Amino acid sequence: MKLRHQPAFAELYDLTNAKLYGLILKIIPDEGLAADVLQDAYSKIWTNADQYRADLGSAWSWLCQLTRNQAIDRIRQRKRLNETDDSTVVEDFSADTSTLWPEHVDLGRCLQLIKKEQQNVIISSYVYGWSHAELMEKFDAPLGTLKSWIRRGLQELRECLEA
Repeated sequence: MKLRHQPAFAELYDLTNAKLYGLILKIIPDEGLAADVLQDAYSKIWTNADQYRADLGSAWSWLCQLTRNQAIDRIRQRKRLNETDDSTVVEDFSADTSTLWPEHVDLGRCLQLIKKEQQNVIISSYVYGWSHAELMEKFDAPLGTLKSWIRRGLQELRECLEA
């Protein structure tokens, strides 16, 4: 069943476009490219609205995940990760993580408190969308180790943010 109700979609757009655009800008700092990704995300939301399942999470989470995935797909298409020296990118993470989320000072502060490898893997994975294979190659570590770094790092972040 296709759920294509234009007035409802227009209202959804009005209520969510600014925040979703902000989410995209955190992944893709180019405003023009981010606007293109936002348009693609809403096209996907329009055509896949019937696939949303409330039992798996909130509608907002679904919108954010779909938009984030669209941005990551665009990055991969443009091969942005391969255009930069990956070792420089990783070193830059620890320099000033607060610039990634200026409106979330606590997150930047907490990121700086966790181990460097955890910080780098979490940012590479969640912000830049690197796949497990890419992480294994870039960090020269087995998948199990990377998953442990991510799990422990996220746990430490959660504890820091809750404190």
